[in-house]
Amino acid sequence: MRWPTLLLALGLVWLASAPAVAASRGSREAELRETLDALLVLEREDGGWTYEQGEGVRPRPSTMPLQIAERIAGTFGLATWDTVVMRSPGTPAAGLLLLDAYDLTGREEYLEAAVRTGDVVLAAQLGSGGWFSEAPMEGDAMAAWFAVPIRRSSLDDDVTTGAVRLLLALWERTKERRYWYAATQGLELLKAAQLSSGAWPLVWRPMWKQTLIPTFEDRATLNDGATSLEIETFLIGGTVLERADFTQVALRGGDWLIQAQRAAPHAGWAQQYDDAGNPTHARRFEPPALATWETRYAMEALLALAAATGEQKYCAPLAKAVSWLQSAALRDGCWARFYDIETGEPLYVNDDGRHVANPAEAHRPYDWEGDFGVSHVLRRLGAKRVGRAALPIRPVAGDPIRCRDPGQPPFDARKTGDPRLLVAHAARVLATLQPAVPNPCKRPA
Repeated sequence: MRWPTLLLALGLVWLASAPAVAASRGSREAELRETLDALLVLEREDGGWTYEQGEGVRPRPSTMPLQIAERIAGTFGLATWDTVVMRSPGTPAAGLLLLDAYDLTGREEYLEAAVRTGDVVLAAQLGSGGWFSEAPMEGDAMAAWFAVPIRRSSLDDDVTTGAVRLLLALWERTKERRYWYAATQGLELLKAAQLSSGAWPLVWRPMWKQTLIPTFEDRATLNDGATSLEIETFLIGGTVLERADFTQVALRGGDWLIQAQRAAPHAGWAQQYDDAGNPTHARRFEPPALATWETRYAMEALLALAAATGEQKYCAPLAKAVSWLQSAALRDGCWARFYDIETGEPLYVNDDGRHVANPAEAHRPYDWEGDFGVSHVLRRLGAKRVGRAALPIRPVAGDPIRCRDPGQPPFDARKTGDPRLLVAHAARVLATLQPAVPNPCKRPA
């Protein structure tokens, strides 16, 4: 076929497909609006979101301090607060999502909701500068009693890090000083919480509590995005606030990530580490193991470091991790949460810490299998074997993305009253409407 004929044919193919592409994008934009509109219906009057709740039923908190408070105060009819969810996908994640949706659509109601979200996050900030996984809010203020029993800040589940990134984003858009101040306080807390190794623990606790009541929560961890999301947050904070010291904090974290990677052929990362830098137990059902979800978080942090610095040392660990993840797949787009460090076999653990044969026998509720965003990072890194089920998106923190089930009905925003599911789904849809994030480790041809 001659070139003019070939070009004409290609042009006709493009013209034929263009309406379908436009229609596809239009349907995704409509799905995004529908999901976000359902989310805004569930928003508190003063901003923020609680757990799903039935008519006349208070949502059940997931943390012990709030559960005890509900039980005691509820007995006397004094539980008058709303339990605002901070762990992702929760209130900070929703605020960041609304800002991105505003940038895409220009709908003012999304910006207004993001500002309300930022203000409730600001009101939920603790004296330490961090945030707890759940915040009891009475109107636009935190319940006065909460500061008394809480002597810790949550560093996993994108709690403090997500709050900081939301406030940084609002500072960039509004130049309201209150957001700058609260974000800076949060980053200073995270800076103080960084361990000498360069990693972060699960929580920040006063030194006297660490000394009197030592726990694995004070040790280096990648569990639920800890360390990895701190690195990404400090890279953003260093740029937005023009603080070179914040950037250096992120680089120290990146150096620890490089050292913590396991050797090939199982070149992933563990969930929890001991003081010697070896994988160790966390909770009873969290054994020393290779962890696919945490490996994906670590890889994303290394990609962020490579993009920020241009240094290839952050790229070197990624090829080995890609090889392991490809070999570890249970099936297309599906991985186990844990794998044996020596054999590479999937691990499932029950409440007593015993290994069991499958997820059905393992501890509940827990995400023992999922995509975990692994498909996305493999695709971004140009892996040759990604699979047909691979999603071209990076899920919001805390969204495991269930292993694909052909018989599962499509998500319907009108049929759920769970704000966290709406945040996770809206984030997936929005990601398909945004430009692909380049791979900073791709070498020029």
